Order: sequence, then C-alpha cells, then structure tokens
Amino acid sequence: MIKAVIFDLDGIFLNRDESIKMFIDRQYDRLKNIVGHIPKERSMERFIYLDSRGYVWKKQSISIIS
Repeated sequence: MIKAVIFDLDGIFLNRDESIKMFIDRQYDRLKNIVGHIPKERSMERFIYLDSRGYVWKKQSISIIS
C-alpha cells in the first residue's frame, strides 16, 4: 500500500539538470550510429532545449534531433 507520494518540484532530491546531461551523454553514445553526424555538444544543447525541463517526451526530442 502506498502511504506517501513525494514530488520533487524544486530539485532538492534529484538534480534534474545534471541527471539529464548524464542521460543525454550516454544516450548519444548508444545512438551514435544515428546521431553521430551531429556534434555531441550541439546534440546535447538541442536535446536540453527540446526537452523543456521534462514537459516533452524524450522519444520526441530524440526523433527531432535525428
């Protein structure tokens, strides 16, 4: 039974900015055969912009970049 739900809206428990950078870095390495024609730094900047702080599905952001 769930007794509590915690929302981390201000990023105290999880640093979303650093977490998303780590995610993108690893994702780029996994998808290098698809997005390798885009410089990694540019791809990361674009993904962060398209992600809109989590308001857009990551699948959409990745498909737009590639």
